[in-house]
Amino acid sequence: MKLSPFSKLPFICCITMSVCLSACNNDKEQADIPINNIEPLVGIWQAPAYGYALDMQADTHQLYQFTSESCQKIEFDFDHDELKSSMQLSDDNNSIVNTFTGAKNPGIVMNKENSLPDLCVNDLTANKGDANYQFDAQRDFEIFWQTFSQYYAFFHIEDVDWVEVFQLANGQISPQTTEVELVEILTEMVAPLNDFHVQIGNEDLDISFSVQRKASLYAIALLDFISTQQVELPFGQEQEEAFEIYFENAEQQSIDAILSHVVMDSEIEMNDNETMFWATFENNIGYLNVTTMDINEFGDNDNNVAQNKVILTETLDEVMQYFADVDGVIIDVRNNDGGDDFVSRMITSRFIDQSLHAYSKQARLSDSRTPLQQVFIEPQGDTQFLGPLAVMTSASTYSAAEIFAMSMRQRANTVLVGEATAGGFSDGLNKSLPHGTIFSLSNEFYLTPDNEEFEGDGVPVDIEQAFFTLEQREQGNDLGLEKAQAWIIQQ
Repeated sequence: MKLSPFSKLPFICCITMSVCLSACNNDKEQADIPINNIEPLVGIWQAPAYGYALDMQADTHQLYQFTSESCQKIEFDFDHDELKSSMQLSDDNNSIVNTFTGAKNPGIVMNKENSLPDLCVNDLTANKGDANYQFDAQRDFEIFWQTFSQYYAFFHIEDVDWVEVFQLANGQISPQTTEVELVEILTEMVAPLNDFHVQIGNEDLDISFSVQRKASLYAIALLDFISTQQVELPFGQEQEEAFEIYFENAEQQSIDAILSHVVMDSEIEMNDNETMFWATFENNIGYLNVTTMDINEFGDNDNNVAQNKVILTETLDEVMQYFADVDGVIIDVRNNDGGDDFVSRMITSRFIDQSLHAYSKQARLSDSRTPLQQVFIEPQGDTQFLGPLAVMTSASTYSAAEIFAMSMRQRANTVLVGEATAGGFSDGLNKSLPHGTIFSLSNEFYLTPDNEEFEGDGVPVDIEQAFFTLEQREQGNDLGLEKAQAWIIQQ
């Protein structure tokens, strides 16, 4: 099954395991932990809530993924010294916090064990490319089902009976099942979860799959197009081209409605990648629009993360200097496709003057959970804006942008305006099947300091207003923006 041509939600999960560990909100920043003496780090480390085992030796390492019924070697392109430097050893030498060279932040807690899981030693599953590999649809199907059964955290949201899913899908598997047919079965299994961090990809088969719970801007425009043009799916080529033009115009209408509030003769500032722009609105209100939390989209894909963080830091310095004399600020993440949690934290850090307990994390561990990891954000930069602030969100505010909204809820003198966010917070836990298909699932819980969870529902707003409606676009209005301005004026 291919990703629908009418879904603009990107296949965010990395489809090569050498790239990253997490999905929409993958923290790929370099760890600042000094390199430890290797000797205490030599040994076997396991993260049972993530199904990972690490065999760490003085000069080499090997990572495994496991369930109760299977174990496979997996290859991550980690520099050995960088991996060592991202492992923080506990005082008793019995556990580490491993950020995997910054791919996970907060890092994954791994416990020291005497040996690898027995399956990894005595019954290791061969991967494609190994000398003893043979494709086995039944085996790969069962690994996929077991992985979700043991690590996925949110079956309850859509009331999915995973045992029943197994029974229905298992009847479709036979010795004649091909790789393509197997992946089609797998996508049918997870589609009812409506979780956009559940993704499936296989480059060799040209397959990528993702689904989501709430309508994206693209989907909203599609329904408007079908209604106004009185057409039906599936589209022919001419209708597809017409809709693409329609969607581009709809996006421009929405931007024009925003820009109509810019003070006359005031310049609109923008970063080089055009992923962030800022301006001054009437009543001396600053406006900042952020369309991504992906660090590479603020810098250059050829840079490392540290270099791109410098670029983002310099951009935020410009923004804060621009906002030095405004009376209030609106931050608009209504069309933000997520990215890196640390980008969300970097932006938040410019709007606080003291340590902020932004959120906490934990992972599913069988029928319980791992201990909470509390995440605090410290003020950054020479100056911070501390006045009234409105954060604008919508159902197209995804993942790391949702974490930004969750964090800003903890800030005083702040209001959320628009629609509840998309409802996907967990990092994508990436796994692979022996035949080469990569998939991800949600295994983590994000909680507010008051232990609220918004997975599925999204971060709620204080002032509700639908976004990207046909009526507003045609009339050149942005009612959410008007409500945000009105709130700031009243403060």
